[in-house]
Amino acid sequence: MNCPERCALKAGILALLDETQDELRMFALERLNEITDTFWPEIADSIQKIERLEEDGSFPKRELAALLVSKVYFHLGSYLDSLTYALRSGPMLHQDPNQLYIDTIKVHAIDHYIKLRAQKDAKMDPRLETLLNNMFRRCIEDQQYRHAIGIALETHRMDWFREAIMTSVSGML
Repeated sequence: MNCPERCALKAGILALLDETQDELRMFALERLNEITDTFWPEIADSIQKIERLEEDGSFPKRELAALLVSKVYFHLGSYLDSLTYALRSGPMLHQDPNQLYIDTIKVHAIDHYIKLRAQKDAKMDPRLETLLNNMFRRCIEDQQYRHAIGIALETHRMDWFREAIMTSVSGML
């Protein structure tokens, strides 16, 4: 895509973020979310506006704003920031079609969880705990016991390790 098309995007959809009507800003977020993987450099220039929408308790699409911010930080290589906003995006995270993004978030979630569990006085974000728990449960439900055991061992969760072993059918490992 050439510069005039990119400039039109920036002047068009991104300009809607400055509007006062929530409907227009929500429309902008929906369109931007669809094209983030291609136009993330242009969207990154407006990331503070999108962060403000996510922080606005009255804005109806806060989770979408969080997902969009997370995806931009992912493309920027700022994975901890990406994880932070991904956790704020709630169930929208799991609906994203970019599997590389989802997988990267999961890897960094596991790494961050391990780091926090190793610190005695670290405060664990309940959303991070829920994400890891859901990842483990999904492995069990899908009978992916080796993956479940891997998550359990990496996170030093012996309760999960026991559950994966006890749940697995003989020979499934």
